[in-house]
Amino acid sequence: MKVFRFALERLLRLRGIREREQARTLGDAMRGEQHQRDALAFASRNLDRAGEQVGGVTASARPAGAVRNLRLTLQAAAIAAAAAAESHKASEESVAHEQVRFSEARTERRVLEKLRDKRRMGWNQESARAEQIESDSLSEARRQSRKEEP
Repeated sequence: MKVFRFALERLLRLRGIREREQARTLGDAMRGEQHQRDALAFASRNLDRAGEQVGGVTASARPAGAVRNLRLTLQAAAIAAAAAAESHKASEESVAHEQVRFSEARTERRVLEKLRDKRRMGWNQESARAEQIESDSLSEARRQSRKEEP
């Protein structure tokens, strides 16, 4: 009996490799997004702290230079927080893009797997039919030989 061979097996293997690589890329993008989220949280905390320092009431009056420096610090913290928010947004978009690419790679592999399974089922049925025909012909040959024997 012949062994089942799927003509697109190599393509299926390549699609599996592509899916694994895409999964790795998606994981990298997700780790980058987490890093950016942490950076955004850190920048937001710094902005909050700087705002508290500028708006805080102290017992003694502050010199004008100190107030100016606090406001510059607050402005720098606001710029850093805005930059962190923009980076986080870009990393979220990257994750969404990589999720789409991973989904496409997975779909492509699954389509080939389903095709292989359908062809294997057809081959199994065809093989079973061929075996049945061979068995029937052997049985018929035995009957014929018994009838011919006196």
